[in-house]
Amino acid sequence: MPVNMRHDAAVDQQGSRNRSAPWPTSGSGHWVRCKLHAELIEDAHPGSGSGGAGVDALVARDREDRPVIWASHLEGVLRNAARRLQGQQTAEAFFGRAGGARQRFILTSLYTTQDAVCRIWRSAARASFDNRAPKKDTLRAIEFVEKGTQFEGFVDLPADDLPLLERLIAEVDTIGSGCASGSGRVRLALSQMQVIPHPLGQPTSRLLLLLRNVDPVSITKTATPTNLIPSFAFVPGRSLLGAMADWLFGEANQSAAALLVSGSVSVSDALPLPDQPTKLDSIKLEGVEVIPAPLSLRSEKPPGASGNTPWWAMAAVAPRRIDQEKRGNHEAQKLKRPEPDLFVCRFGLGSAWIAYRPCLRVRLRNGRPNPTQPDPSLFAVEQIAERTLFFAELRGGAAQMAVLGDALRPVLEGGRWLQVGRGGAPVEVVRAEWVAPGRPAEVNAPAYLTLTSDLLVRDERLRWLTVLDASVMAMIPGWPESVVVKPVVQESAPVHGFNGTSRLWRQPAAAVRRGSVFTVDGTGVTDLARAAADGRWLGERTHEGFGRFRLDNLNALPGVSDGVSKTPWEEPRPSSNHDEPDDAIAMVTRHWFEEHKRLATATPSAPCPSLSQWFDLVSDLGRDSAEALSSRTNPSTAGKRPWRDGDARAILDEIQKLPNGERAAHAGIFVRWLRAEMRAEMRKRES
Repeated sequence: MPVNMRHDAAVDQQGSRNRSAPWPTSGSGHWVRCKLHAELIEDAHPGSGSGGAGVDALVARDREDRPVIWASHLEGVLRNAARRLQGQQTAEAFFGRAGGARQRFILTSLYTTQDAVCRIWRSAARASFDNRAPKKDTLRAIEFVEKGTQFEGFVDLPADDLPLLERLIAEVDTIGSGCASGSGRVRLALSQMQVIPHPLGQPTSRLLLLLRNVDPVSITKTATPTNLIPSFAFVPGRSLLGAMADWLFGEANQSAAALLVSGSVSVSDALPLPDQPTKLDSIKLEGVEVIPAPLSLRSEKPPGASGNTPWWAMAAVAPRRIDQEKRGNHEAQKLKRPEPDLFVCRFGLGSAWIAYRPCLRVRLRNGRPNPTQPDPSLFAVEQIAERTLFFAELRGGAAQMAVLGDALRPVLEGGRWLQVGRGGAPVEVVRAEWVAPGRPAEVNAPAYLTLTSDLLVRDERLRWLTVLDASVMAMIPGWPESVVVKPVVQESAPVHGFNGTSRLWRQPAAAVRRGSVFTVDGTGVTDLARAAADGRWLGERTHEGFGRFRLDNLNALPGVSDGVSKTPWEEPRPSSNHDEPDDAIAMVTRHWFEEHKRLATATPSAPCPSLSQWFDLVSDLGRDSAEALSSRTNPSTAGKRPWRDGDARAILDEIQKLPNGERAAHAGIFVRWLRAEMRAEMRKRES
């Protein structure tokens, strides 16, 4: 393949890393996978850049709310070690450089499966060098992961580069913030592992993939991001196609990559699945159906609650989802639109549809858009949480699919990873199944036609169309003449793209949004069902995942529920904001604070613990709540007598009534109320 063809190919990884050179292959061409083990020798602070719950700096956490050491931080530590040992030139050759070659290895974040204990350390600046009194407004509370916590991650790299990586890992002995003061000491160990390949069947014209992102992945969905870089809740087909083509280019297999970039093989969007991986163990991928929620799938608003209980303190209930067409115009206006990241799926024909939202989290980052910029810029990136499952489909001629399957065998067998999205997050193939061509859906006219991906269509003047009607649909190549179409709900969506190989933006476009619903009638509905089964999609750039659709009977809109929830997996999307789960606790501890304030006013001469003693209580409750309470209710030192003799004893009694797992959280929120009141009184005295 000529070089210019590679640069003009539709290798579209939105927001991916700067790449102008192919993956540098090792001499032997053999890749190995290693397990990276980390054990904390001292307390460490792998920061998240955010604070909350009375803590100024919180540690980074994964989707299970466990501490995590992000791959970007570990890469930065290893890069600094390479600069010290080998110089800047070697560091850039191995780790890549902005606007140049990419790094030579793939490193995942380090995760822990332990119930890691986190401690709160507090520090303050001195008033002067000869005065140990704390300087005003300098007290900081920082969360640390306890020493002894163990983390694990993985590294994928050429075998020839393994000695260099081993040398760099031996050089690293600290991670996280505060290394100069002795925290963050770590012991790293690298061990080579054997990857057991997944079994693959005989190639056909259709390949189904079950994917999983090893690390959080971000697919930028806008060309003009602000302080927050938003992400799609799925992997667009053009991004997945670009990741596969980029991997083939790196393996110098340009003939197989040409099948993707020339349109001989089409790649669908990789849509997320519910967070229930055990559900798929006994189910064939051929029976899995997942689509974006139809725009006509509306939900009833939750009923109002009587009393003083706020909405955020009430238990979440799965909403009842209704077909908009089954309601009158007046009733339909009272229904809620589907969320932009809502999906529906089912595991087999005739099974119930499941409505769900994938886990999206926001992560704060420091970066330098301009390499010559002296100070880093703070920005936020929205990411699909790690270990999310995705479902994708590849179609093409039998001969072309056989060639592509053989070229991608290391990826399909799980021995190599794809790099997708911003920063090239590693994505692995969990299962790959060759299946026979699909069967036409059994639908009766009239029927619903739902777009399961964005549709790109031009008019006679080559302008992008964002609204479809019967006259426009008749202009689409392959559209049956004997089909009458009527829009139900349709919207538009912008389409942006970035070619990671040429490092150029793709020409923007406007599309009819995925989830748009139409009714179709006539004898040609059968031809439409056959076209969907054969992979004959609508509009332009169908090999990149655009123009896909499905047909359903009018009484079977995907995702409709009858009031009794049949979707036990439908839950509110997890959030990375640590303050939201504490709202209900804040309401309870507010009553504690008001009573504590009343007792303190009634008995001003009674002893009261200091603010630092309250912080000590919160820290001790996190380690051993029983010991923390007993040492204060029955003090053995004079310093703890205010807990027994003062008005703080009532707070201890309230904490003791709670389960062990809730005591530290309640005490932490109570101290936030207390600290806010103390600061307000201090400002009042100063004014």
